[in-house]
Amino acid sequence: MSTAHTLQNIAIEDWASHSKNLFRSKLALHDQIICAAQNGAYKFNIFFQAASGNLPQLYPKQLKDNLTAKLRNVKLIDHIQFTRQNRLLISTEHLETAIEISNIKAIMGIPTVCSVISEQITSRFLLRNIPLETSLQELADELEAENTIKIHEARRFLSDKSRNIATENVLVTTYGTNLPQHIKLWLTRQEISLFLDKPRQCRKCFSFSHPTSKCKNESICENCGEQHNIQSCTSPTMTCILCKGPHKATDLKCPKREEERKFLKFKCLNRLSFIDARRKFQIDKKSYSSVASIPQNDLAQDKTHYVTKEELTQILNQQMLEQKSIFMEMINSQALLFQQTMDKYNEHIMKNISCITLALKNITDETLKQNGNEVKRPPKSKKTKYEVPNLGTDKHFELSSSTVTIPSGFSVEHSTSIIKTRKFGSSYEFVSSKTVSSMEHQMQT
Repeated sequence: MSTAHTLQNIAIEDWASHSKNLFRSKLALHDQIICAAQNGAYKFNIFFQAASGNLPQLYPKQLKDNLTAKLRNVKLIDHIQFTRQNRLLISTEHLETAIEISNIKAIMGIPTVCSVISEQITSRFLLRNIPLETSLQELADELEAENTIKIHEARRFLSDKSRNIATENVLVTTYGTNLPQHIKLWLTRQEISLFLDKPRQCRKCFSFSHPTSKCKNESICENCGEQHNIQSCTSPTMTCILCKGPHKATDLKCPKREEERKFLKFKCLNRLSFIDARRKFQIDKKSYSSVASIPQNDLAQDKTHYVTKEELTQILNQQMLEQKSIFMEMINSQALLFQQTMDKYNEHIMKNISCITLALKNITDETLKQNGNEVKRPPKSKKTKYEVPNLGTDKHFELSSSTVTIPSGFSVEHSTSIIKTRKFGSSYEFVSSKTVSSMEHQMQT
């Protein structure tokens, strides 16, 4: 089962027991198994008990022979066993086999009724602010219509069980082990999370293993842990009956209460019944205790080197620097290889250009005439450079064989500007290297 969803823990009120505050699906067991399998369930533990009286303790061979006659493939059963409650447990992970087993009505001719461990085929989540006037049947219908889930059970919490006062908190149980992250309800989108029970403590002996209504122990004082009522307690000190610590048995910080929280989380995540969860949780505790109780002498002989947080950080930083150095070396080598490739490519291009240029120079005029492709070269334009002297108004200066008059109103810079001339019909264009001005003058001949 995915544990990505947040485990939810709320103050547990007493469960609803009145029919108005409880809805339960009427699906047959084989239909429940099918719905659960469609939503992620894959392990099915089915219990059989006699319809009246007890099942006889049968030999495994007798049970196998009897089941072989009822099932198509008895080898798909993982295991069978009798429990302390005189029930027969049949376990399988094959869906069709589980359906066949759920349809068995008698074993060795003895009428039986069967059930399944609901924790292994269902998931629970909490809905808040459900109006009291809304029936749980209506709520279940709405949830099934708007979402891809099938409701197994819905029940309201009671704030006062003696007066049957319901609350707006509803615990919903669906078939399957895949719980969605959100659901649609009356056109709203609500985030949901896996529900986790809060420790429930017996108010008579303060044990977490049973409710007060089923307690068979003597009354224990909440304050001192002795066998008397708290009203008659005269002890000046507090002693917890559970952990022997200096606090009341109902203290929320009691180590035993914290241990119970861990147990309930273990039960929920592993989808176990209370009995199986208690047994396996105690085994896990003993395994941890056996490791924690290793003598110091044995630990001293352990050759394993345990690093501190600072040493681990230093090691990781050193590894990162080494990886960075290797990466930079790879980048530099790739850049050098690329540069060498480009140099060779440019050298090859320049050689080709040199060959083409040399071939063009070797084409002579005679070769062109033989091919009838005489090239007529345009005459080179003659450009004469002049230095403009310091001229006043109506001054003259010589240009080849022509005289140009610069009328008044135009000034010529006193600097030695270079003037270029180009002939355009009967006009000349004067271009200064510093300031460019274009004038057309009629030639005086």
